[in-house]
Amino acid sequence: MKFNLFIKYTVGGTVKTATNSNEDIRFEMQEKNGNNLIISLIPQAPIKVHEFFMRRAYPFGENARFMANGFQSWSDTKEFTKEEKMPGLGLIGKSPFGRYFGMKYVGDYSFVKPEKKAGTFHSHSFAYVRKGDTCEFVGSLNDRTGYTVIYADMHKNELRFAKDLEGIVIDKKYEVLNLLFTKGSYDEVFDCYFSALGITPPTPKGEKVKGYTSWYNYYKNISEDIILRDLNSLSALENYRDYVNIFQIDDGYQTAVGDWFSIDREKFPNGMKPLADAIHEKGLKAGLWLAPFGAQRVSKVAAEHPDWLVKGKNGKPILVGHNWSGFYALDIYNEGARNYIKSVFREVLDVWGFDLVKLDFLYAAAVMPMHGKTRGEIAFDSIDLLRECVGDKKIIGCGVQQMPCFGKVDYMRVGADMNLSWAHDFKRSHMHREDVSTPNAIHNVIYRRGICGRAFLCDPDVFLLRRTNIHFEPEQQKLLGKFIKLFGDVLFMSDNVAEYDANQLAAFQDILAGDACAVTAIDEQGSVLSIDYTEAGEAKQMKFDVWTGEIY
Repeated sequence: MKFNLFIKYTVGGTVKTATNSNEDIRFEMQEKNGNNLIISLIPQAPIKVHEFFMRRAYPFGENARFMANGFQSWSDTKEFTKEEKMPGLGLIGKSPFGRYFGMKYVGDYSFVKPEKKAGTFHSHSFAYVRKGDTCEFVGSLNDRTGYTVIYADMHKNELRFAKDLEGIVIDKKYEVLNLLFTKGSYDEVFDCYFSALGITPPTPKGEKVKGYTSWYNYYKNISEDIILRDLNSLSALENYRDYVNIFQIDDGYQTAVGDWFSIDREKFPNGMKPLADAIHEKGLKAGLWLAPFGAQRVSKVAAEHPDWLVKGKNGKPILVGHNWSGFYALDIYNEGARNYIKSVFREVLDVWGFDLVKLDFLYAAAVMPMHGKTRGEIAFDSIDLLRECVGDKKIIGCGVQQMPCFGKVDYMRVGADMNLSWAHDFKRSHMHREDVSTPNAIHNVIYRRGICGRAFLCDPDVFLLRRTNIHFEPEQQKLLGKFIKLFGDVLFMSDNVAEYDANQLAAFQDILAGDACAVTAIDEQGSVLSIDYTEAGEAKQMKFDVWTGEIY
């Protein structure tokens, strides 16, 4: 393979560019096993890298599809044709409202230039070009040094492999790219990639979590009464433990995000331990939602410990998202913040007694380089911290960059939040690539299935069968339930099952039944997705429009 290098850097106060080794820098290239390319940068004096990439010609051809892996859990991920255009930060995200709340930090908008032309895309950590049934795959074997971003220009027939090295000074040999190239069927290339990474999931395939989460019905408007009512309704079903094994309490129990010891006593007068005990009494595991790196703008943590917060170039804390009327991020390298995070997990896991934690908005820890570390290094360090805190209990990761979680979290949300309706409305279409979206959730589950069961077990998000507070047709609900059964290792719903009629109950039991299902073929033509599968030995197919929800 023939490559061209480019680097822009500062040395001794002077900005320079180079396309090869020179008096300031030397590039060392190693090829291993015929498919592994390692490029190291050896500076002759300390340098600060502004841009680095490696470029190669690549003949895409007319019918090729480029799989672009999104930045974090919610970022849209799919195969693109050369006629398509990659979405970017929407009008709302770019507006003064979006800038104030730091919406650019939800995705990669602060360090990746947006594509403006059809046929130009970028992917994080790994990508493939699919031609028929053959995938030509490239994946980073080391993103801890910095995020690897793979760019494709399907009209210029070019691939670029870039590294986000912002925030560091390189004064000794530094590995900038470590890439694996392989070719084969979809499963073959992902098997090869994870074999090279040496990664296996911490929880073995087959250990599905199935049950309830409070979010997609009540959102933050939960209470002890609602939780106990829905728990009792679920446990009143005949043989309920044949279908469910977990009951999770989501956002809304705390007085503010970040103030995890401050329980809203109006809604939860007895605190959280009695609820975990009540869940255990039903023979179920108890799960709890947390955003451990977040601190709501109005939280006591933010007010009393501004030194714990991630700060911008002006030295002031920055908002990293608009949720909860704006929130900050905790600096995981600050000793006080780090000890606080550890104390929260001790309380939740050891005192309250929860068995699983859904850890959300984890991207917040690594929104910018700091302390002489790249964004990638911070992201890896943040997940290492969480694994240390949680120990041998279970983690569902969410709102987080995928590769730092490989082999570290038990379960992973691989797509956007499901909406309570199918198609996008105006607001959803103009926020950002990470916003709530049923179509994006479906695409992500389809095109990230290669990491499921290899890096972690996957959470495709919820199925919902209720008839109130929902805007799906009943047949769409059943289809999405079957879709989640086919692709998911986390099967959650948010309904009060006491409201189910006989048909809803039958669908609920079918989705959560342990009968064998296997996907045999996937095809997407335009917006129409066809999935062939077997269920209990019988060949079946689902076919629907991803963007409208029309079923064929």
